[in-house]
Amino acid sequence: MSNAVNKFKPDWLHLVPPGLSMKEDMEHVGFSQVEFAQRMGYTAKHIHKLIKGEASITADTALKLEKVLSYPSSFWLNAESHYREALAKEKEKIALEKEQNWLKQIPLKSMIDWGWVDKFQNKGDQVRACLKFYGVASIQSFEKQTQSYQVAFKSCDKFDRDPIAIQTWLRKGEIEATKIICNAFNKKNFQSVLGDLRALTLVENLEDFLPKLIDLCAKCGVAVVFAPTPAKCPMSGATKWLATDKALLLLSLRHKTNDHLWFAFFHEIAHILKHKKQLFLEEKKEFSNDKILEDEADKFASDLLIPAEKNEQLKNLTSEESIKSFAKEMGIHSGIVVGRLQHKKIIPWDRFNSLKVKHDIKQNIEKELA
Repeated sequence: MSNAVNKFKPDWLHLVPPGLSMKEDMEHVGFSQVEFAQRMGYTAKHIHKLIKGEASITADTALKLEKVLSYPSSFWLNAESHYREALAKEKEKIALEKEQNWLKQIPLKSMIDWGWVDKFQNKGDQVRACLKFYGVASIQSFEKQTQSYQVAFKSCDKFDRDPIAIQTWLRKGEIEATKIICNAFNKKNFQSVLGDLRALTLVENLEDFLPKLIDLCAKCGVAVVFAPTPAKCPMSGATKWLATDKALLLLSLRHKTNDHLWFAFFHEIAHILKHKKQLFLEEKKEFSNDKILEDEADKFASDLLIPAEKNEQLKNLTSEESIKSFAKEMGIHSGIVVGRLQHKKIIPWDRFNSLKVKHDIKQNIEKELA
């Protein structure tokens, strides 16, 4: 669970008009309001409006206050800026409280539990925090963004899908990708590190191979991000071009085993290397805008991990010892071989699963938040 608590920010301090500080300073030096107005070159009525916050302290007014009172013009301008910002936030919060039903449309609980957004007691503040997460100024902008998503993906029939849940997962990927400094994308460089990336399949601990994987890809212009998926977002991987020279490769580890992880990883790499710069989201079946592209990505991942010419040998792998021996020959982890054998129905789905490595990204998040 998240350590986030209900946030309290003393905005009421900024809701005090800076004119009250002006009034206190005026009285401290012994000026009456009439005398002060004369010294400022304003009417008493305007001074009254400044004190009440009904008139703004402009740059010209701040310069006059600097000459008449003790504080520099920057003090008055900063105080005025903070006051107007606090007023705007308070007004916005009241308006956003009326929009709190929108929170029911997004996977808020997961977002809070995973530390993607803080938890707020006030619903207006909660709406504002979520809008900031999505990078939009209003719910109307969020809805337009949702409608504008051009999706090319596959998803499994047995799962319910929620476009907003998928959008939320993608947004988290985008946010994390901005934190990864990448070189400009270079296709040849990316192709040249495929062997190094494949060798990482032998490393079992996620915390051991992930930094190396992220670094290798970043040097080629690809930001690799791991993020769990909210409910009704049955995605295992995605690719999206964030700029002409930077790609996002997003993985969910939804299946929690290394065979699925590495196949999804190299499947997404195929989209980056071989296909046009569009959004790809994938699971298993259905919603494929271009089955040819998905089949190409599947073949790329499959052949890179275990070359097609080795398929005949797979039929003879009926023992744990033979699987380990073949994996050593291929230079990959034995769990990947088990996954391939199960996929080809050479062995049942419940055989040799002990050879697979289990990964749980949610447990990693809980450790980070603890």
